[in-house]
Amino acid sequence: MIIASQNDYVIGVKRNQPKLYEQISKTTSDNSKINSISEITERSKGRLETRHVSISNDLSGISKEWIGLKTIIKVERTVVKKQITTNETAFYIGSFKADAHGFNIGIRKHWSIENSLHYVKDVSFGEDKSKINTDYSAENFSLIRNIVINTYRKNGYENLKQAMRLHSCDIKKIKILLENK
Repeated sequence: MIIASQNDYVIGVKRNQPKLYEQISKTTSDNSKINSISEITERSKGRLETRHVSISNDLSGISKEWIGLKTIIKVERTVVKKQITTNETAFYIGSFKADAHGFNIGIRKHWSIENSLHYVKDVSFGEDKSKINTDYSAENFSLIRNIVINTYRKNGYENLKQAMRLHSCDIKKIKILLENK
């Protein structure tokens, strides 16, 4: 559906796709199959993070059911915080070709957005503690939380807890927020 709508994808590959995971691991471990490499180091909030990205356009051995697949990506992250070093490797597949630097920046930006949204939803709305899990209820409540977050941000609120305190149980104030264009 993504490719049919003339869009592209970058999808994280986890160990629950063992054949794909192993094939990407094998391909990206062979330097002769690497098309592009990028390394970016950033210092922020008392931590030093280095992201080494390798991409390959060699799709041999990967199932054809991944429609539109053009690139496999390996991201190796090394984080040093308080003299403790952690290493992590993640794999992705993409439906377009780009250099490793572009994927390095794009994947980092995506995680920055994802992490900040998840943090807000968990801290402000207690999403991780929620016991709502019947049928599509978890997805529906997540969508409602997204609407609330977007509505508050559209109306200039940066502190969502404060915004919720100001508007909770006041239908007139909530209606005004929703009507603002």
